[in-house]
Amino acid sequence: MLWALPLVAVPIIIHLLQRRRYRRVSFSAMEFLLRAVKRTRRRIFLEDILLLSLRTLAILFLILALARPQSEHLPLNLGRSARGEILLLDASMSMEHLSGGQSAFMRARQLGQQRLRTLQASLDDRAAVIRVGLRTERVAAGDPDEVRQVLAEQHQADASEANLTQALRMALTTASTLGPDPARITVTILTDLQANTWNAERGLAEPFAELEALGCKLSILDCGAAQRPNVAVTELQLSTPRLVRGDACDATATLRNFGAQSVQVRAKLLLDGTPIAQQPFTLNPQQTADWSVALAPVEAGARAVEVQITHDDLLADDARAAILEVGEGYRVLVLGEAASEQEAPGVFDAFWRYLALGEWAPLRPESMPIALLHADALRETDLVVLADPGSIPLGVAETLAQFVRTGGGLLLAFGPHTGQEEIQDFLSILQLQGLSVASPIHAEEHPARLEIADPEAPALRFFTDPQWQPLLTEVPFMVYRPLAIDPQGPTPLHLSLRFLQENEKLDAGAALIEWSYQQGRIAFLSAAPISLWNRMEEVPGGTLPFLYDLMFSLAPTPGYPSSYAVGSALALQLKYPPTETQLRDPDGMLVANLSDYQNASAGLQQLTLLDSVPRPGIWQLSAQLLLPDGEELHRQQPLAVVPPPAESDLRVADAATLASFLPPSVQVGNLGQEPRNQSEDQTPTQDWSRLLALLVLFCFVSETLCAWALDRRRSV
Repeated sequence: MLWALPLVAVPIIIHLLQRRRYRRVSFSAMEFLLRAVKRTRRRIFLEDILLLSLRTLAILFLILALARPQSEHLPLNLGRSARGEILLLDASMSMEHLSGGQSAFMRARQLGQQRLRTLQASLDDRAAVIRVGLRTERVAAGDPDEVRQVLAEQHQADASEANLTQALRMALTTASTLGPDPARITVTILTDLQANTWNAERGLAEPFAELEALGCKLSILDCGAAQRPNVAVTELQLSTPRLVRGDACDATATLRNFGAQSVQVRAKLLLDGTPIAQQPFTLNPQQTADWSVALAPVEAGARAVEVQITHDDLLADDARAAILEVGEGYRVLVLGEAASEQEAPGVFDAFWRYLALGEWAPLRPESMPIALLHADALRETDLVVLADPGSIPLGVAETLAQFVRTGGGLLLAFGPHTGQEEIQDFLSILQLQGLSVASPIHAEEHPARLEIADPEAPALRFFTDPQWQPLLTEVPFMVYRPLAIDPQGPTPLHLSLRFLQENEKLDAGAALIEWSYQQGRIAFLSAAPISLWNRMEEVPGGTLPFLYDLMFSLAPTPGYPSSYAVGSALALQLKYPPTETQLRDPDGMLVANLSDYQNASAGLQQLTLLDSVPRPGIWQLSAQLLLPDGEELHRQQPLAVVPPPAESDLRVADAATLASFLPPSVQVGNLGQEPRNQSEDQTPTQDWSRLLALLVLFCFVSETLCAWALDRRRSV
């Protein structure tokens, strides 16, 4: 507005023009008037000068008030050096917490607008905004008015964490290139000061120190509410990511009250969007509650499981989802041969007895002599059982290794015909080191029993209940072939069951060893049902669930996780190449049409839908898959995306924590006060506009009163 300063001359011009509009006319009484004027000329001149000064000053002060001058250790900002403002806008999920109808993100945006209004492009002031959310990016830099417009377009925060360390380093680069002297640049962080983000472990000390060394002024403004109650679903776990139709799994949701008051919430479990269970909860401050519901889906396919609670002031964490893959049944190929009529039943006979339970059983077995195995026989197979196979031909070993690499499950059950020598070539192909198979041990007088080495093993989930453990652990083994693991070996083998000598309670070797091999899993079992070796067949109530859970634990997993975290790549592996795909977000909006894929390891196809998934909820993938025979298979696949659980804890970092890594010069404040230095007060910037406006009013009132008084006096 300083361009209007020439208007100050308007009252002077009007005064001069007013004097020129009168004509001189002589008349008889002129002599007396001239004498009177000579006596009062000096007083009238001073009175006119006073009125003219008041009018001129009124216009001058009005123009200066509209220019909004400020002071910063100077009388006025007229002619000051260029300044800069770098705003770090916290866009993490916790910033969406509502208070008084406004989120912390909205308050931060408004405050940023106010700070940018103090800058003037005409004085070469510059500004920048760095958004710290799903991505850390500089969304605007340069002209303060343009930056303020971009800031106004930031509508909401992301459902993600904030990487403040990366943002501060970006601010360091921006301060070096923005234009003004770094000593004239202020870096302001608009945040809610969430304790999970503002702590020493985040590595914030170093970039703060570098900004201080550059000369920048640093301030932090807490835009969060004074009270921050929140209840969240922090976790949803499925006891298994894949099961057979008719089988059951447990969905366990974890609820937590992060507030300081007791609250009542109602939780609801949904399967494919349909509520199937609900439960009220009363949660005390900082209390956690687990809610488990048994699921037994009757329809096959990928099923969306979701837990929702009563909405509160932070909506993003009031729901959590996972995907459960429900199959028609697993195809099992049992390699081995049945015992002749003259022989006692062996391992193959026992497995066939337990697996062949009819058309609707979850396991659908087929059998084949091991010497006849070929790759085509495994094309539609999920699981392979080597039932005491004896010697494994080299070609068969190569085929089985490739089968496991591509995601298949393999169970090698030892018996009287299979030892270290018979499987050595197979172990070499697998590059498995540290596993050895002992000769059979006869302990008829003091039989061995099984002991659970890992209660969390998926193959033993039925026996986590102490009521059922004796069905497995009290079965006597008169003859057994123990396995041994080299603890220093390079292969990470997992021990689930061990033999225990009953008379001395000593470890007699491993009975069940599990191993993840590339995309698939392998189990080595030396506690298989053999009528001449143990009494397992006499306890079908324990043997049947043990073998079935063991087989289920080896089953191929889906080509995608049960849930994705916000910000991760939304990708999955497909068995057949896709010809066309469509992805829709949780609102049903079409996100992308995709057809490109990459060949992943083990012969699978890697389809990346999004490099960084932006929001939680159930996403829907619709794809056409090209089968080997040229036909196309339609696949409808839900994908669950979950928010970061740490963002649900809205507690504020305390002063002692901040002081442990912030430089003393950093100013910290909240919405109720301007940022204050942690060590000493600094002179604040003053706005002179109000004072100038009062001076304008004073001049106008004074001029009016003076003019009125002079008119009355001169008219007398």
